[in-house]
Amino acid sequence: MINAVIIEDDPLLGKHLAMMINELCPEIKILALINSGKMALDILPVLSYDLVFSDIQLGDMDAFSLFEQLENNNKRIIFITAHDEYALHAFKLDATDYLIKPVQPEELVSAVNKAVDYISKDQLYLLSSTLTAQKKGKILIKSNDELHFILPERIIYCEADGAYSKVFLSGKLNEFKVVTMHLKKLGKILPEEYFFRIHDGYIININFIDHIIYQKRLCVLNHNSAVGKTQLKISERKYMSFIEFLRDK
Repeated sequence: MINAVIIEDDPLLGKHLAMMINELCPEIKILALINSGKMALDILPVLSYDLVFSDIQLGDMDAFSLFEQLENNNKRIIFITAHDEYALHAFKLDATDYLIKPVQPEELVSAVNKAVDYISKDQLYLLSSTLTAQKKGKILIKSNDELHFILPERIIYCEADGAYSKVFLSGKLNEFKVVTMHLKKLGKILPEEYFFRIHDGYIININFIDHIIYQKRLCVLNHNSAVGKTQLKISERKYMSFIEFLRDK
């Protein structure tokens, strides 16, 4: 059984969707019907769920703003909306599917089947990640259909790539892995004692810092290879906390 929630500012539409899911998708259990962004922010952090069915315009905020505010925003999302202009934004958020109202039964079943498949893989990945903690200090990252066990010390920096991330590694010329994980989520499994997110787009390993160009807010990394050095932007918002982080080392 997969636990799910519905976020829909029209209570009647929310109840109708719940009835369709109960009838067509018996493997889904609806835990809550949520009718506003504020209600979602209050309720979702205390629920154990795997899947979200969400409208985009929620009255008090849009769904994109809502999911940006949630701390544990790694659930599968099926957007259900009357508008098609948000599709690109939705898929940048790594949405599982995007359905246009009124939802057709066959489209709902197809979206749920896709979500169930993803969730099963997510749960397998989580199990593997837990076991990885015992595997010689390596972390596990998923790249396409491959699982890689990598020593964190090899990671030079990580770069956001939409819903994915690029992990640049030492030891080989221009070696990197495209990881099927958002940069924020990736940051949570990296050792916090020597990794720091200097920008919304970058997490660096401070052991590879060559120098900092403070006037331009640039961090220069030395790869110790033929690649040479890489300059990455430090966001103004994170600059002072980054300097304090380095001072404490």
